[in-house]
Amino acid sequence: MRTEPKYQLQSVYKFYFLEYFYVLFKSIESYSHSHRARIFESFKTLKHAHQLGESKYKRITFETDNLTKTQEDRYLYTFEQVISEAEVYGLIEQDRDYLALTDQGRKLLDIYRESGLLAFNRALFQYMEENYHAFHYLVQFCYKSNKKNPGLLILPNYSPLKLQIERSDIRHSSDIIAYSERLTKKLEKDIFDHLGVKRNLAQNNAILIDRLRKTGLIPEKGSEPFEPKKYNAIIKRFRDFWLNYFLKEIYQHSFSLHSFDIWVYRGKQLGIIHATEFYPNFNGRIVYPTSIIIDYDASRDFQKIFTYDGGQSLFVHSPKWDQEDTQESFVKALTDAYFDIRKSHRSYFVSLADVRELVCYNLKIPEYLFDEFLKEAYKLNIKGQLNINFSLEADKLPQETSAMYLKREPIMIDERYRNIIAIDITRGDRHHGKVLEKAS
Repeated sequence: MRTEPKYQLQSVYKFYFLEYFYVLFKSIESYSHSHRARIFESFKTLKHAHQLGESKYKRITFETDNLTKTQEDRYLYTFEQVISEAEVYGLIEQDRDYLALTDQGRKLLDIYRESGLLAFNRALFQYMEENYHAFHYLVQFCYKSNKKNPGLLILPNYSPLKLQIERSDIRHSSDIIAYSERLTKKLEKDIFDHLGVKRNLAQNNAILIDRLRKTGLIPEKGSEPFEPKKYNAIIKRFRDFWLNYFLKEIYQHSFSLHSFDIWVYRGKQLGIIHATEFYPNFNGRIVYPTSIIIDYDASRDFQKIFTYDGGQSLFVHSPKWDQEDTQESFVKALTDAYFDIRKSHRSYFVSLADVRELVCYNLKIPEYLFDEFLKEAYKLNIKGQLNINFSLEADKLPQETSAMYLKREPIMIDERYRNIIAIDITRGDRHHGKVLEKAS
């Protein structure tokens, strides 16, 4: 009988972006055997250049060089976390307050320079999985957690506004109770619709309300006035309570929500797991694998990236664009997703990021493959070799707004960022989505 690897998800260090390792290695290389304070200054500069924040989103804006002590401490904490994890993998060495790269660390830097970020992350992944087996756990966990839609995890999140309750309408404790009851019914429906399971959440809701009363966030009596300054704290309590309920009670997750978050979003960068809080027509987060773990060779559409001691291997879904069936399935999925989203939009153009979410889910491919395939499809489109015609344009980009975080990245095509798409299916006589023969 096969034994499961020893899982160490709780041991993860507290940062999301794997690119932090490159930033650290580059800083150490630039100031080899220098005092860590000097390396930290380079780390901060490169952190800004690569738009790396402390959350799972990239930062568009950064503080000035005149950091407050709190900001400086936050940056230093991340710096020390990256150092600690890199040392676990044997990629750096410490001698008192001096840092140096090992041969393995220098090799990873060379991979980044020669082959780019994904290859760097995949090389780094080998060290992570050997030490923690976190992705083995996550992939298997996803497939075991949902019998109706295998691999899909839903983590709903509904603010009062999402349930048609205006913030200004919450004036008494009874209004919070009304929100909680409406939320409970909505969560019960989501569980049944997406997981095929019936749950009565009334008792869990009562536990949450009792906690809010005991901590003084809402009054004991429903008729007592609600304090508006407590609104954000209360809504956060609702969100955290139900997120933990879904993970612990619905899915039987064995580790903390925070460690789950970090490993999932690291997996997204590797193409192993997809996670999004922006899936069209769903409020909350969905998580699903774009990989499989099996003990035999997978089909040509899968790439082996790790083999475990028990004989199983982790394969990432990696179809190749030069296969005709890949081209046809992608163009059809792109077209179907566009028209699904168009149903609720008046404009001819719709969000490219929303289309990407639907295509990635329907084809179970990582985001970087969507971006790659869209660029290839665009070349065929320009040459008139598709039975559809699509246009990619740039609406106002996050960098052009007051946004602080880059929550969904636009796609660079022909040296221009694009984030909206329009599709016309009138070109040609065949069914839309069918790739035409290339011109001779």
